[in-house]
Amino acid sequence: MADLLAQAVRQQWEAEAQVRRLNDPFPLPVEWEAADADLVESWPHLRELARDWSGLSPANSTWAADPEGPAGKGGEIAQVFERIPTRRLVVLGEPGAGKSMLLIRLLLALLEHRSPGGLVPVLFSLASWNPARQDLYAWMADQLTQDHPALRAPADPPQPSPGTQARALLEWRLILPVLDGLDELPQAVRALALHAINQVLPAGQPLVLSSRTAEYRSALTPPAGVTVLLNGAAGIRLLPLDPAKAAAYLERDAGGIGTRAAARWSRVTASLGTGTPTSQALSTPLGLFLARTIYNPRPDEHPADLAHPDELLDQSRFPTREDIDTHLFAAFIPAAYRPPPPHPHHPNRWTAQQAQHTLIFLAHHLQHTLDGTPNLAWWQLPKALPKGGLALAGGLAAVLMGGLPFGIANGLGAGLAFGFAAGRPATGLTAGLTAGPTAMLMGGLNSVHPDLDKAVGPGAVLARDRRTFSVMTFAGGLMGVLAFGLVLAIDPLLGNPRANLPPTLAYGFAFGLTFGFVLGLVRSVWMEFLVAQIGLAVLGRVPWRFMGFLADAHERRGVLRQVGAVYQFRHLDLQRYLAERQP
Repeated sequence: MADLLAQAVRQQWEAEAQVRRLNDPFPLPVEWEAADADLVESWPHLRELARDWSGLSPANSTWAADPEGPAGKGGEIAQVFERIPTRRLVVLGEPGAGKSMLLIRLLLALLEHRSPGGLVPVLFSLASWNPARQDLYAWMADQLTQDHPALRAPADPPQPSPGTQARALLEWRLILPVLDGLDELPQAVRALALHAINQVLPAGQPLVLSSRTAEYRSALTPPAGVTVLLNGAAGIRLLPLDPAKAAAYLERDAGGIGTRAAARWSRVTASLGTGTPTSQALSTPLGLFLARTIYNPRPDEHPADLAHPDELLDQSRFPTREDIDTHLFAAFIPAAYRPPPPHPHHPNRWTAQQAQHTLIFLAHHLQHTLDGTPNLAWWQLPKALPKGGLALAGGLAAVLMGGLPFGIANGLGAGLAFGFAAGRPATGLTAGLTAGPTAMLMGGLNSVHPDLDKAVGPGAVLARDRRTFSVMTFAGGLMGVLAFGLVLAIDPLLGNPRANLPPTLAYGFAFGLTFGFVLGLVRSVWMEFLVAQIGLAVLGRVPWRFMGFLADAHERRGVLRQVGAVYQFRHLDLQRYLAERQP
């Protein structure tokens, strides 16, 4: 099971690294140093903990000798992680410094060298966790089953762990949690989150945690409460990019030295490392990504048709780094949606103006309706409806979910009453009891899980939910035919006149179809999502092909990124910038 999950996780993040262009034109050589001593455990204490946890000698040759051991650059992150005695690492950095990028590199490197049956590194976006309400293991199990539905299956006997395979993997310590974005939790619960991690994850359990530096420091010393450190953790802090390497990256992405497009960067690259607003903004992977998207031509474009990067040096327009950052965010969406030449397989369905309108609306939805979460989940789209529309979309499902048991009980009672009134109580009982087996059969259909070794994205989760709804609806129709066919077979044995076959079977199909439809609404959120999508499209808030728009924004535009079954904006600061704009 763990090996199949490792295969799916590797497939997922290799695909995501390609979409994010993490290796194009070449991997950015980020560098890091050891984190400040007051943010992590002392090195002698780490070595002592590792000896106590594992029984190893405190002089293990693979361990770094001192606190500076975790320093490194580029592709060394996996080796650095393995040199930490406890294999617990905190990755710190400023906004846009490349923390998530480094976590992906670490995850893929660990999977590359993983032995069969070994730990499976899994990236969890902390933004969806509420440590005040949900146990860490329960939340991680939910995330695993959301991203890998096959893990909803019961744990294999004779293992003592109850529940799902996801929960079993956690309790058997086969998951290496890579916890991304402590800073994305509300400030009030960050210290609580650290405390929960310390309490729940057992001694000797490796882990990785990322956060912005200032937010992590404040989480360690909450205004009211005891200072808390992440038990047994070393730390690194990402550094600004080397100016020469940043310049080489921009020029190579433009076509390489000697090309007209690369020459456009000469004045900007000469300013890197000088402390100007431009050099500060372009000292992070995020800044370079935005700048290359805006100013570098695609293969089908001419440099003269694009804005010139020299505008970044105009300190009358951009006197501070914040002004540069704001300009890059403002220019990014129009640049990402520059119209390409016509393509038969990739039509340009959305203009930059249409895309910006939708993305601003979605950023508002995440920032204000969903309290700032970065997770754009299709099943939460109904919450983006105006209050009246939300009531319309959710009311039907809520009523059905609350009334279904009552309806089944009353249906059985009505069947019996009708049967006694007609002098055919057995027939009424037979018809009434068909609801139970029908519901059980369709529940069983819904419990069939996809293959574990296949990565699951937002579109696949939606398709599975839609398929659940459809299968349960039509299975209900077929069970209705079988149930009423049973009635037809029993009636003559009880001395009742034989009913007319076609109308009875048609009635049974209609009855079963209706019951299956209702049960499908209870077990699936697809219909509620569909109502919300149509409503928001009518209001002009989202495109009619909403999921296609999200997939395009992720796969072709680089505006969104995918984390398991949800999308996120490419960076949280981009989401916050768009949320401040008017739709």
